[in-house]
Amino acid sequence: MPAKSAFYQFISLVLVVSLVVPVALAADFWIKKTYDHWSAEETDRMLEESPWATTLTLGSVQTSITSGDSPTNTKNRGEMETNPTISYTLQFRSAEPIREAQVRSSQLKSHYGAMSADQKRAFDANASKFLAVKFPDRVVVAVTFKTNVQDYESTLRTYWGRQNLATLAMSTFLDAGKQRLNLLEYSVKENTFQFTFPRPQQLSSNEEIAVEFTHPRTNVIGQQRILQQFKLKKMQVNGEPVF
Repeated sequence: MPAKSAFYQFISLVLVVSLVVPVALAADFWIKKTYDHWSAEETDRMLEESPWATTLTLGSVQTSITSGDSPTNTKNRGEMETNPTISYTLQFRSAEPIREAQVRSSQLKSHYGAMSADQKRAFDANASKFLAVKFPDRVVVAVTFKTNVQDYESTLRTYWGRQNLATLAMSTFLDAGKQRLNLLEYSVKENTFQFTFPRPQQLSSNEEIAVEFTHPRTNVIGQQRILQQFKLKKMQVNGEPVF
């Protein structure tokens, strides 16, 4: 009986390992293969939920119609009968893996495999120039917002379109270890705004960096301080943190 028990314990361990290993391998696809072999799903994962990118969602569930609303007042009824949400996707655009994912995404959307030899050469030349850009003294973080309420989208576009270095100076930072770095540049285009910070110095791989900004009140979704942390230990390429 003891031998039989040991056998079942061994089988259980094998099953656990067989379940865990594929997940670990899937998570590290950027190590296992070059970016030009990433699938569409892997490319999206790199851009939305990886060591260099993440998506967070803000929401507020509405359970009733506000008092005084009538059957003919339909202006806000759609958002009241759903769960209004706003999501922010943060990407370290100065990090090589994110830039590679941008190129791969463009390859997939442009049907690179079906291009002629001349078209591929032109695409590759542009991609090489894009990937060759270095960021020795700055960190670039892009933030893209989405919402399931049309009015919220226009409100957010207006808000972020009106922001500048002066208005964001007291609320937008890159926290790196004990350093709190101020915003150097700000730009916005449609649903994406971009922060540029000075590159922090002397960070160990055990530390974290965090992007800090403030989400404005948008109807029922209140103003909130966003502090999104990233672990440098996971943001490594060839043994060095990359961001």
